[in-house]
Formats: sequence, structure tokens, C-alpha cells
Amino acid sequence: MSEQGTFFQSDQADQRPMRHALLWRLAGYLRPYWVGLVALLILMALGAALEVLPSELTLRLINRFMDQGSLRGSAPLLALFGGLLITGFLVSFARYFLLAKVGQKAMLDLRIQLFAHLMGRNTDFFHRNPVGRLMTRVTSDVQNLNEMFASGFVAIVGDALSLLAIVIWMFHTHAGMALVAVGILPFLLVATEVFRRRAGEAFRETQRRYASINAFLQEQISGMGLVQVNGQELRSGRQFQVLNEDYFQAFLRTIFAYAVFFPVVEFITSATTAALIFYAGIKLKAGAITWGLLLAFVQQSNRFFRPIRELAERYNVMQTALASSERIFRLLDNRDEIPEATGAKPATFARELRFENVSFAYEAGGRQVVCGLSGVIPKGQRVAVVGHTGAGKSTLINLLMRFYDVHEGCITLDGVDVRRLQIRSLRDVFGLVLQDVFVFSGSLRDNIVLDRPLDEVRLASVLEQSQLKDLVGRLPLGLDTQVGERGQKLSAGERQLLAFARMLYLEPAVLLLDEATANIDSETEAKIQTVIERVSHRLTTFTIAHRLSTIREADEIWVMDQGAIVERGTHDALIGQDGVYAKLVRLQFADGEAA
Repeated sequence: MSEQGTFFQSDQADQRPMRHALLWRLAGYLRPYWVGLVALLILMALGAALEVLPSELTLRLINRFMDQGSLRGSAPLLALFGGLLITGFLVSFARYFLLAKVGQKAMLDLRIQLFAHLMGRNTDFFHRNPVGRLMTRVTSDVQNLNEMFASGFVAIVGDALSLLAIVIWMFHTHAGMALVAVGILPFLLVATEVFRRRAGEAFRETQRRYASINAFLQEQISGMGLVQVNGQELRSGRQFQVLNEDYFQAFLRTIFAYAVFFPVVEFITSATTAALIFYAGIKLKAGAITWGLLLAFVQQSNRFFRPIRELAERYNVMQTALASSERIFRLLDNRDEIPEATGAKPATFARELRFENVSFAYEAGGRQVVCGLSGVIPKGQRVAVVGHTGAGKSTLINLLMRFYDVHEGCITLDGVDVRRLQIRSLRDVFGLVLQDVFVFSGSLRDNIVLDRPLDEVRLASVLEQSQLKDLVGRLPLGLDTQVGERGQKLSAGERQLLAFARMLYLEPAVLLLDEATANIDSETEAKIQTVIERVSHRLTTFTIAHRLSTIREADEIWVMDQGAIVERGTHDALIGQDGVYAKLVRLQFADGEAA
């Protein structure tokens, strides 16, 4: 639970943004669709006019035909009344359809922007932010904003226009009765302000707790095998229950605010209707108004209160959307990225990769995982790195590919600091194969080609080199076989061979292997070793090794300890030194693995 608590805290804004600033920023997503917005305003203005015309017709119908006790001659007015109702229906349909279309387009743009922004964050950002929480930003939070666009502040403009038209009609028809009707507004404003203060924080807390549930759920489902193997179902269930209880309590505070607010609004509007009827009754008795005016005002007062009630309901949507927008814009404002230098050059590899007195720590002021490391990887050479867990081996790959930047020293490619090279072209130099292979949903072919231009000749050659040809031949659909989510239809060894095929198809200049044979069976390891032997003679190879038997033929072996290189040389030379490397070899030999 402590970790989840950390998620809660990191998901909360340091200070509450100004609401008008959030609204202005959100409105920016509507600006590209200003033509649709202008059409909406016209429809809203037309709808506002249609709000008052039926009451005006009611007034005239009753006043003109009540005295004669017959509706003779009222056909034109009745036809006009029916026409207004049909026109109102068509205007409402067009308004809501256009409103939803504009809102969905704006949300499409926002989702694409969020996804593109996430693609540009650095590795550390994803280590610090749970996947479930990021998914909440792109899905639930954006959906909340869509609700606001569809029935939020654009719709509020329509309600405000309707109110304005109704108030103008009321004052034009009878100022005294209009004053009674609009006397509700000060009380509603006070009630709304109290509600806003009480409910605003509850909305943000509710959304924050919801994101935490998503983060926990994603983590538990991803690790379900581990949960079940270790009998952690009850423990996970208790944690999930606590998270749900926290969400429930936060949601109750929101519900309580509404449970008070809506009855207050209903009481005020009902009291206003009663006051209007009472006042009209006195004036009617005195002959100061007609029955037509009374009925028209009662009819119009219902129309007057409806936008007010809708405004109160829309406040719910607005509060939820503002809470979501705070988190969305905090994500969009995040600048955790690897910067690309102005005028960065394309990366080329013709001579060597070089580490020059490199030091690095994952956290500022934290333990250095690489300390003053220097070394050269000449083109065409095979360099391997070994050492105890935590010695800093895998960090070297992270620094080479600029998933992180060095804190001291530099890494150069043909004499050029990698920080002065284009990130995309730098990473194209490397072919990375990790211990834990990620496979996307889709076909085998899709996972090998990765949306690069399809070259059937190159693909056939890659299948041959990667030892994947036999597997493809055994599958009924061959390369069109669907591998399932995260490649669950493939074995660990088959996924590893797929990773090599993917790497070879990209035709890198440098092969990076991060313990690529650590978790596979001996048969698959032999196949992979054959692959490595085939490609290492024409590619520069940099290997992080756990099984020391796989690096005997390396041109140079770096032995790391506490972030520094403590020994370097060939396998035979290091054995002859009888130092750290020789000790590691003896330990593995004692465990039954040949050196």
C-alpha cells in the first residue's frame, strides 16, 4: 500500500490551477473547428428564439379567442404553433449532432497529442508512472473532457442564450412578474458557489482514486501468474478492497454535495413558481393581467427553470472535466525527455564507439551505477561485459542508446558525442536484443518487419539467419500466424528467436545483447549462439553476459564491479590473471556450467 500511496501523491497537482486558465486551454482544442462552432452559435440563437415564441403564441391564442369562447379563426396560429414545435425539434437535433461531432473531433486531436507526447517521454518517466495511470489519462480523463465538450461549456452557452431570450421576453411582457421570476438568481448563485467550493476538491480526489485503481488493476493482471503461484490472491484482494473503499469514500463526498445541492435548487425554483402564481393571482384579481398572460408566464417559467436546472447538472460534468484536465495538462506539460541538440547530425558508424570517463546515477545525488568508466568498442570487434548483479552492465546499453544521458564524461560515435547526434538515427545504428522480449499483438511478419518497408528477399534471408525458418514452416499460417497478446502463443525460446529476426531485419551496425540467452533452454541457446556466431563476424557486437560460456570467443571482455571496469582482456588472458573474472568462471563451473 505504501507504493500505491506514492502513486496517489504523485498524481496530485502541487497547486490548483486557475479554472479560467484551464477552460481557455481546453477551448484551444475547439479553435480548429470554428466553422462548426459558428454554426452551433447560430443554432443556439435560433433555439433561444424558439424558447419564447410558443409562450407568445399561447398568450395571443388565449387573449384573442377566450372572450369569444371559440377557436374559430385560430387555425393560422395553431399551425404556426405546430410549425414552431417541429422547427424546434429539427434545430435541437442539428445542434446536438453538430455539438457531439465537434467534441469528438477535438477529443480525437487530444488523444493523438497525448499518445505522441507519451511516445517522446524518456525511460525514467515510465519507470516512475504506472501504466494504468497513464492509460487513465488517455481514456477515462479524455472521455470526461468529451462529456464536457458535448454537454459542458458549449452547451452552457446555449442555455445562457435561452435564459437571456426568456428574461427579455418576460420583462418585455410584464416587468413585475419578470422581477418575481428572476428573483431566484441571487439565491441560486449563492447555492452554486457553496456547492462549487465543497464539491471541487471531492471531484479531484475521486478522479485521483480512480486512476489509482486502474494502476493497481493493470499491475495485478500483468503479474497474475506470479500472484497465483505465490498464493497472493487474498492479499491482492484486500489491497484492491482498500483502494475501492478509498474511492467509495471520496465518491460519497461528491454524492453528499449533490444530495444537498439539487434539493436546494428544486426548493428555490418551486418557491419561485409559487411566488409567481401568488403574485399573478393578485394581479389577475385586480384585472391588471389577463389569463393568457398568466398561463404564458407559467409556461415560460418552466422553460426558464429548465436551463437553470441543466446548468446545475452541467456543473457536475464541468467539475469532473476540470479535474481530468488538470491531470491531462500536467502530463502534457511534462518535459521528461531526452533532448535533441539544435542542428543534430545524422549518426554514422565507421570506426569506433568510445566511453570516456563516464559516470551516471539514476537519481540525482543517488548511488552512481557507473563510475569513471572508459573503454573502446572498435568496429567489427566483439566486446563482452560481465560482473555481479548491480555492477552497472545493463546501464551501459541504456546510455549507448540514449535512454538516459551520462552525468559526467561522454560517449562518442566516431569521435562525435552521441548527444550531438539525431536520436532516431543514433538508435538505428543499434540492434537491441533483451533478456525479456516484448512481442506485439499481430502476426509474426508484423513483429519482424515492425512497419518498415517489406522486402521479401531480406525477410527470407533473416528467417534463415535467425533459425526461425523451421518454426515458420511448422505453423499452418506461416508468417501470418497471430502470436497473441505479448506473444503468449510463442514459447520463451521462440520469442527470443523472433527478437533476433527483428533485429536482423533492421540491419543495424552494432548488435547489443543484454543477457539474451539467460532464460531459455539449452537447445534454443545453441540456436541463438549459432545466430550470434553468424552475425558477429560482420557486425560489431556488445554483449552483456550472464552465462560466461557464451563469450569465450569475444575479442575483449570487460569485468565490471561497483560501476567500474576492474579487469579487461580476452578469456584466456583473464583466466591467467586469476582475478575477478577467473573467480566468476570457477563459480559457474562449480554450478555445473562449463567455462
